[in-house]
Amino acid sequence: MSACRHSLQIECLFHIHAHKCELGTRIYILNHYTAGVILFGEREEVRRHTLSKIHFDSYGAIVSFVHVDGIHWTFLYINAEESTVYLADPACTQLCRAGRVRQCCQQIPTDWADIKWKGGVMKHPVQQDGNSCGVVVCMMAKEVMEVFPKTPTMAFGTTKKEMAHQRKVLAMEILTASVFDKEVNCAMCAGIKPPGSVPHHTHTDWIQCESCFRWCHTQCLHMDQKSLEEAQVGDWVCSLCNK
Repeated sequence: MSACRHSLQIECLFHIHAHKCELGTRIYILNHYTAGVILFGEREEVRRHTLSKIHFDSYGAIVSFVHVDGIHWTFLYINAEESTVYLADPACTQLCRAGRVRQCCQQIPTDWADIKWKGGVMKHPVQQDGNSCGVVVCMMAKEVMEVFPKTPTMAFGTTKKEMAHQRKVLAMEILTASVFDKEVNCAMCAGIKPPGSVPHHTHTDWIQCESCFRWCHTQCLHMDQKSLEEAQVGDWVCSLCNK
């Protein structure tokens, strides 16, 4: 399975958890590409991915995930209420390095400009194989959201059997969220409006899967206008169907 498809599924699960916990306006879900650029990108790349256009007045945190070296997912959690930046690696427990904190904080929204940020350690179960990092990241996000703004005590299992079970659970969460009312809810975020939408902004672009007929916000797919127009010409299928 491609990293792109993995990222869409992970981000979808983040939105589902946020929706269940009623945190849509308290936790901002940052797409993994922008998070990666902010943490590891060159100066010019970072400038092009500023967060200044996002309205963070009501948000207390940012959650995201980062693809490291093209092979491994890590969990990014910026908690404004704790003034702490966490970069949690499913394969180990370690402090978010000061350099990463500084680079990340340079892009922190101006709404949070007065916060004195620090790196933090998030204690969590460690993956026991080489291919469950995405599952562990989803479990981390779920546990963070369930107790937000507190720091979670994570105790989920990471054996091969437990990871296989969690994959099924997460897959069912995606399917349930995407079909409970597929005429009015986005298959990616399970919402009617994209996360972070400005209340008075009424226009939302959608695209329908030609296979399962679910609808998706183009914003949740990170699809620009050109990509949308190209997809509408052909038979576009969502990541759940494109296997």
